[in-house]
Amino acid sequence: METAVRVILRIGVATLMLASAATQIAADETQASDAAIAANVDALMADAARNGFGGAVVIEREGRVLLSKGYGLANRRTRDPFTDETVAPIGSITKNFTALALVQLAAQGRVDLQASVGSYLPGAKEPAASARLGDILVHHAGLAEYCGEDFMRRTRQELVAVCTALPLESTPGKWAYSNLGYSLLAAIVEQVSGQSWEDYLRDHVLAPAGMAHSGWMFPDRSGMQFAEGYLDDQPRGVEADRVAHLKGEVWNLKGNGGLQASAADMRRYYMFLMALPDAVHDPMTTAHADHQEDGVRSGYGLAFRLDRSGQPYRIGHSGSDGVFLSYFMWLPRKQTFMYFVGNNGEDRVQPVLGVVLKAVQEGVGATP
Repeated sequence: METAVRVILRIGVATLMLASAATQIAADETQASDAAIAANVDALMADAARNGFGGAVVIEREGRVLLSKGYGLANRRTRDPFTDETVAPIGSITKNFTALALVQLAAQGRVDLQASVGSYLPGAKEPAASARLGDILVHHAGLAEYCGEDFMRRTRQELVAVCTALPLESTPGKWAYSNLGYSLLAAIVEQVSGQSWEDYLRDHVLAPAGMAHSGWMFPDRSGMQFAEGYLDDQPRGVEADRVAHLKGEVWNLKGNGGLQASAADMRRYYMFLMALPDAVHDPMTTAHADHQEDGVRSGYGLAFRLDRSGQPYRIGHSGSDGVFLSYFMWLPRKQTFMYFVGNNGEDRVQPVLGVVLKAVQEGVGATP
């Protein structure tokens, strides 16, 4: 007869074997799901490329890269293929980088997000001088959306002396998207840090994150490939060239747009963002104010889309100049990240992004 101890041991071993088998089955199912998501998105992107799309996508789930690949052409004249390391504009996703720089300085006690623009930028005019930094970060300061065309020559001195005097777009406290506001935040980063906005990002964000294919003016372009944009199948040039031509005097764009990065680098940025100390990570990944749309809340250069219980199911931001369209997002409860970029006109790229985003969300079971 078996002793009671032997029976207990035998039951324990059987339980462990069942648990191990269940764990293996779950792991196999996850791997199968990951492979299906990657195959589905790969097919969608390849089909788009056959119709003139050029771009890249990166998908990560629970720390595993499911897909990191380019499609179509980065430059139709030279026939250079688009890869996951091709440098392309990220558009308004730049705002998240400017916000991160400001939150880093705030965590060091060098910036007070409750203070006003005028506290940091001597010569700032009303009404922008009285705008609170925290309100600007979530587009609740009521500032004008623009202060002229993106690529008109604009110095920082002009930004402070001229653009801060523009009439308010709306009543402070209400959501009103402002590119101007983020340019002012970039100027504050420069004023407080003693570095140019680009140098600050390079030293405190891009380099620590390992983003070797990202930047603003790119004084050294060795080993890099830049994507050209196409609108109605006509070439629109390389954005890095337009920024470099103005030698940094692009203050209608600086801080709110104009950064360029590879898709693989944007995954590195996501990993960097997730690993930041709590004093920086928490403000950067928290919703802070109501958005213009129902079911959306605003964060610092991010939008938080809420489910029926009021919890964020998708966090991210898009970027577009009408030619390139990019999207940076993660699904927090599914530990899934995606970055997408396309170069052949927003109207043509938007449907591709739509089907890719739907495939990823449905693949991981992330629905509102």
